[in-house]
Amino acid sequence: MTLMTSLRACFLSILTLFPLLLSSSAVAEEQLFAIHGSNTVGAKLAPALAEAYLLSEGAERVSIYSESGKNESRVTGYFPEQDRVASIYIAAHGSSSGFTALQTGEADIAAASRPIKKSEQAKLSQLGNFNNQKSEHVVGIDGLAIIVHPDNPLNRLDIKDIARLFSGEVQNWQQLGGNNLPVELFARDDHSGTWDTFKSLVLAKNYKLSDRALRFESNSEVSKRVTETPGAIGFVSLNTIAAAKPLMISSGTRALEPVVHNVATEDYLLSRRLFMYLPEITNNRYAEEFLEFVRGAEAQKVVSEVGYVSQDVKLMPVDIESAPESYKKLVSDYERASVNFRFSMGRAKLDNKAKADIERLAGFIEKNPSEIRLLGFAEQSSGASNSDLLAKLRADVVRRALIKAGVPRKWIDHTGYGQYMALSSEESMISKVRNRRVEVWIKKG
Repeated sequence: MTLMTSLRACFLSILTLFPLLLSSSAVAEEQLFAIHGSNTVGAKLAPALAEAYLLSEGAERVSIYSESGKNESRVTGYFPEQDRVASIYIAAHGSSSGFTALQTGEADIAAASRPIKKSEQAKLSQLGNFNNQKSEHVVGIDGLAIIVHPDNPLNRLDIKDIARLFSGEVQNWQQLGGNNLPVELFARDDHSGTWDTFKSLVLAKNYKLSDRALRFESNSEVSKRVTETPGAIGFVSLNTIAAAKPLMISSGTRALEPVVHNVATEDYLLSRRLFMYLPEITNNRYAEEFLEFVRGAEAQKVVSEVGYVSQDVKLMPVDIESAPESYKKLVSDYERASVNFRFSMGRAKLDNKAKADIERLAGFIEKNPSEIRLLGFAEQSSGASNSDLLAKLRADVVRRALIKAGVPRKWIDHTGYGQYMALSSEESMISKVRNRRVEVWIKKG
């Protein structure tokens, strides 16, 4: 690039920003709110959502300014009618840092790639209950991908073998049928919600991360190092796989890929929800308006564009070849919807995401009038009859919620499929939750 070309590019850049700079010289920049927390949420998704929010509010010349190497950014926009510059600050240093920032007053919203912990809720009790629908917002769905070097010949692993690898029990890929290469471990750091998810879903209580694992603050750095290192294995968010090779994951059941339709329904074993938490007791109306915006279709489109899975209801292709004949018969004239409803152990109460999904599903049916078939499932137990009853009860809870949301009663059929077709054979609490579900099927045509 010549000196003249460089000067011209610099001049054009200044000329583009001049109106914003001119306004900000007369009017102080107003920070609307600050988001602290998850790198998974804060690196790309939160800035993109903030940008879309400012544009939806009428801002012009909206820009994202990142501080290199600090995992921090500021999204600014100029509002011509008020002649003011407004900004949203984002710090992405890990999920736990978001709740700490709420406690110190540095943050208005905490971003997390896992649910708030009881210990965090206790420390923030003066700000209200963070488990209600006003405070807890699911902004999108992510899949935790297990990635290896592109030349690794393995295509799938059982979750127990993944735990054995990261604990150091397996130190050469040859032990799992791979090449004769030492295993190189790359992991997220202790502040990361991605690490918390991996620890709870993969290592659980039976394994501990090996001291040989190298730890990083960002998903992108893990992916980069895995791609560059033969024998490497790591775990990253779905949208940061890059050139690494993602593996299919099983848990004593069929292996599923970390692809959109498996993650959207949360059938993929390592799928997870991405959260933003707003204190129940808050005076920041901009933060409230932002989270209301995030739930909508415009923001969910941004979620998809960034590389995560939106919560919009869609119809999806699914493979049911290995399913029981009785199941195939029930869904033969239907298409699978991209939403599942899940429940706590022994309960049939909708969680905060499910309540929002009821509205989304009702809206989909209003635009696409169709019959719905709800199939309820339960966790495995010794009492099959109890499981059948609970499975049908859960399907009925969804049915009644849909009727309340405006879906005609006569369009909804529901049945309990009991404790069959488990998505996971693991005994962990999170694995069992995956089996406590209600699937949604939409009549073809």
